[in-house]
Amino acid sequence: MKTHKYTVNVHWGDTDPAKIVFYPNYFAWFDEATRFFFESVNLDWDTLMKTYNVPGLPIVEANARFLAPSWFRDVIVVESSIGQWNDKTFRVDHKVINGDKTAVEGYEVRVWSNPHPTDPRRFRATSIPPEIKAAFE
Repeated sequence: MKTHKYTVNVHWGDTDPAKIVFYPNYFAWFDEATRFFFESVNLDWDTLMKTYNVPGLPIVEANARFLAPSWFRDVIVVESSIGQWNDKTFRVDHKVINGDKTAVEGYEVRVWSNPHPTDPRRFRATSIPPEIKAAFE
């Protein structure tokens, strides 16, 4: 199973008054890491839309455990891998490494979706094609 690494420089605006990373930023970095992970296997968002009619990969669950702080000016690495494939959903596991420590462990559960046939404001879950799963092996 592939793992993708995304390096993040922690900026002043990413932190709270104590200069510790404000926790919601980890979820934004998880989202970015997932996009870069898909791009690393030639499945960028434009390709997903053009080839598979997938307008996005909505998150239906997200979780994180905060194990050690990251600070202003730290350089952290978000390591992402596919933790589980289901028929219509998949879990992206993320581990944030800061130096020699694991700072955060988390995941996102995302849905493979297409536009709803009768309501353009909605999506519907569809089966993940086997070639998508194979791209991450």
